[in-house]
Amino acid sequence: MGKNFWKVVDEVILESDILLEIVDARAVEKTRNPEIEDKVRRKGKMLIYVVNKCDLADTAVLAKIKSKLVPSVFISCKNHRGMVSLKERIIIEAKRLGLEKPRVGVLGYPNMGKSSVINALSGTGKAETSSTAGFTHGKKYVGARKFYLIDTPGVIPYGENDTVKNAMTGIKTKSKDPENDLLLIMQEHPGIIESHFNVPVEEDREETLGKIAVKLNCLKKGKLPDTARASEMILRMLREGKIRS
Repeated sequence: MGKNFWKVVDEVILESDILLEIVDARAVEKTRNPEIEDKVRRKGKMLIYVVNKCDLADTAVLAKIKSKLVPSVFISCKNHRGMVSLKERIIIEAKRLGLEKPRVGVLGYPNMGKSSVINALSGTGKAETSSTAGFTHGKKYVGARKFYLIDTPGVIPYGENDTVKNAMTGIKTKSKDPENDLLLIMQEHPGIIESHFNVPVEEDREETLGKIAVKLNCLKKGKLPDTARASEMILRMLREGKIRS
């Protein structure tokens, strides 16, 4: 992301009374943005962690997250879960700050569901949504009943280069080597892909991927597994939340 994106983010942090950082429940630490958090802290602003896609994460994992990230609210935009709690948290923090109608900035990586959160909080549907990373290009203001919302483009810290994070969250929508990206995910998160396709976790992940390709009917001539095409399909399923981690 260019410096113009960071300029927008800096403006939003400056304008906002409260900031929401949207993270993915399946990979919280990987989708937290340390640079954003540091900027918010340095400006002395209130930060609420909004853990989206909580319906796709293990409850034991969520319990650990809750004790670590304070304050945090667990939501699922897909299932409209946790939105009342999020509204209540914003109102509570606004009262602590002595604000009747605060300005709430929404920040985070691309494809975390920022626009969906804004639509759910406002009930207006004015923040456009897309599965394409980086869809929001600049600041957008949306009015809600008890607060104002400011949407921002998804941003990535300078020098960010985490293949697993990018592949799992959709920060980069196109991969130069989807098969390699998927094998890295299988190495770092053993069992997630295998259990979804009901295949055993084995040391030879390439062989496992071949079995999954056959299950997906991704075949080349001679009925050989097309692991590259299968990898693209699986990565897309991960980004869309169809594979539970």
